[in-house]
Amino acid sequence: MFKGRGLAALCAVVLALPVSAQQTRIGEDRARVEFSINGRSFSITREGPACPPRCLQPMRAVSGVGTVGELEVMDFLELFVARGRGLLVDIRLPDAFGQGTIPAAVNVPVATLQPGNIYRDDLLEALGARGSDFSGAYDLVLFGDGPDDSAVTEALGHLLQAGYPADKLKYYRGGALLWRQLGLTLAQGG
Repeated sequence: MFKGRGLAALCAVVLALPVSAQQTRIGEDRARVEFSINGRSFSITREGPACPPRCLQPMRAVSGVGTVGELEVMDFLELFVARGRGLLVDIRLPDAFGQGTIPAAVNVPVATLQPGNIYRDDLLEALGARGSDFSGAYDLVLFGDGPDDSAVTEALGHLLQAGYPADKLKYYRGGALLWRQLGLTLAQGG
């Protein structure tokens, strides 16, 4: 059927397929979702990056922290960030941030929020905390790559563990991916 250069060409095409076309898990505990309705069977699978680490994240990433959509992010920019009362936080690595981010976002990679980071207290102070007093801390909306970026959940957990009040935190699950896909304005990070 395929010989010589034909087989080599087929192999080259298959190897050139994007990794995102490979079937992967939906979540760490789910490979697929299967159900029946009125005798008809359905199966939902996922093609995309490997899970873990790129597993779909729940709408509520952390208990007590609300989830927002694009319109709420825009309201937050107008009502909090523009008035010096809040920060939109992009937790991605600087390279990704530099390739485009939501306007007015600041880059605070998740690793900087880890308890072992010797600069974490300085960072928390820059966010408005005074030791263990978070009453003057900024309201924050955190986002990452998109709905399958577990780093945002990790960052929220680190902030809560440090004492940041849950009512001052929000999660934009759509992240940079959905913002871009919706055709919304991107800013050059950096």
